Amino acid sequence: MAKLEKGDSGYKRTIALIVALGSAPPIATDLFLPALPQMTEVLNASESIVGFTLSGFFLFMAAGTLAFGPISDKFGRKRPLLVAGLMFAIFGLLSGLVSNVWLLIAARVLQGIGGGGMVAISMALVKDCFDGRTREKVLVIIQAMGVIAPMCAPLLGSIILTFADWRFTFFMQAFLGFACLVLIVLTPEPLDESDRTTEGVVRSIGRLFVVGRNKAFLFILLTVVIHGAPYMGYISCASYIYIDFFELSTFQYSAFFAANAALSVVGAGLALVVSGRVQVKGILMAVFAVSLVAGVGLVVIGYASPFAFLILFGTYALMGSVSRPFVMNILLEQQDGDTGSASSLINFTFNIGGTFGMVLATMPWPNYVMGLGVLVTVVSVVALVAWNVLLRSNIKIRGIE
Repeated sequence: MAKLEKGDSGYKRTIALIVALGSAPPIATDLFLPALPQMTEVLNASESIVGFTLSGFFLFMAAGTLAFGPISDKFGRKRPLLVAGLMFAIFGLLSGLVSNVWLLIAARVLQGIGGGGMVAISMALVKDCFDGRTREKVLVIIQAMGVIAPMCAPLLGSIILTFADWRFTFFMQAFLGFACLVLIVLTPEPLDESDRTTEGVVRSIGRLFVVGRNKAFLFILLTVVIHGAPYMGYISCASYIYIDFFELSTFQYSAFFAANAALSVVGAGLALVVSGRVQVKGILMAVFAVSLVAGVGLVVIGYASPFAFLILFGTYALMGSVSRPFVMNILLEQQDGDTGSASSLINFTFNIGGTFGMVLATMPWPNYVMGLGVLVTVVSVVALVAWNVLLRSNIKIRGIE
């Protein structure tokens, strides 16, 4: 398939599909969070058991990213996407219909697998359909929506709960899934027969190991995953920081939470401004250095007020959103083929890194602000050292000039 440029037929529809595929699973992760207390009561289950509806979805979404990417390299993007979209939509609908917590967890697990396929193939579509500066612009749009969607999802869930019960948060997820299916059906297959792998399904999945042996790809991926891990830690403990530690109301907490999301969106805009004007290797060096300063600031004065915490952690979040489009573009550039496998490894590794970030951030620190400050400082030092080592090595890196 020829690369798309602005003004081409199908340009906007393809971007809409990619954004929808990348946004629906994160929305499904967060949309029902305000309904958890209600679900615990209605389903007559403990908080820890109901919590599996979140952790099970997240874990199996990571598994879905590993499976669907390589399969899409063999069968094309459209058929696996239809399967993933159907799983996401149908099991999202079933999640809102069941009355047993274990059936709900099972439905969420299967929905998560489909969601993982949607996310993995959406990243492969970016490389299939766009190139050069156009690809960078598309990645910026995806980055902005990737921040906005999960941040707004809990607010949307709260609004739904004002006129309906918890089941409608899952019906909304099903609606998003069916909307994605419509876009998938309307979009032509982007991967030509000549570009597909000819190996069996098992050997196609084994291409993950081929991609993983690409030193530049693996080194860059691990560096940015480590640097980004504290952000998911922030998501998991933000309510404790703002409500318990700083003693804010739930409304004030929502305002600070939204402000942090706004800074991340600003970062995506800044990425678009500097794209093509500054070398990527310099951008990433600056990102890691500024993040280090923000981490030290969190340790020293981050606990002084919610505004101090917002400014300092928001600076780290902004730096992460500036770097994300460039990093994704660089990672995709390292592979001539196996785009689906590369996309799978990227998304799977980010999910695992985010999981570790959640675990580390909620350890028994003196307080969560201190914990996040230490984490941001450490990962920034590691990223700075790793990036310098990589640039000075003899490993060839495409797309950093």
